[in-house]
Amino acid sequence: MVTVSDFCCILDHALAERDAGLGLLTERLGLSGADIAGLRDRWVPGATLPDLDLPAPPVPDDQRAIFTLVLWKGGAATDEARWLAAILARRSMEPHHLWQDMGLPDRSALSGLIRRHLPGLAAANVQNMRWKKFFYRQICSDAAFSLCLSPTCDACDERDDCFAPD
Repeated sequence: MVTVSDFCCILDHALAERDAGLGLLTERLGLSGADIAGLRDRWVPGATLPDLDLPAPPVPDDQRAIFTLVLWKGGAATDEARWLAAILARRSMEPHHLWQDMGLPDRSALSGLIRRHLPGLAAANVQNMRWKKFFYRQICSDAAFSLCLSPTCDACDERDDCFAPD
């Protein structure tokens, strides 16, 4: 089960980005306003959130591929699984480690979140790869998809750690 603190961290981070002028809440989370309202009503009732009247933002192909992968391998058919798949996919487009771009305290918090709510996805990561690397490796194993590097990895100081031989 996903805990309230998981969603509070994610929402707080996205709201801080919105307040910093980095985009609307829908754009930061990859969800429609209606989905954000549903998430709020279930996990942080009474919270006042902006942009709830907006549609879902456009989704680039690589983000859509990650969403599909997470939902397919996640093994859960719940609203939370769909919301998390969209959020994970959207936040995978950001330049930092996925746990940082989700507003979580560390990688283990992200892995715990995935284990709790997307158990099939957690079980599929048998080599304990960093999540963004894992998503792109899974996508690149599909011959029909031509995008094969995580965004901004070449510019990251920790690229050698993430892409070291397994």
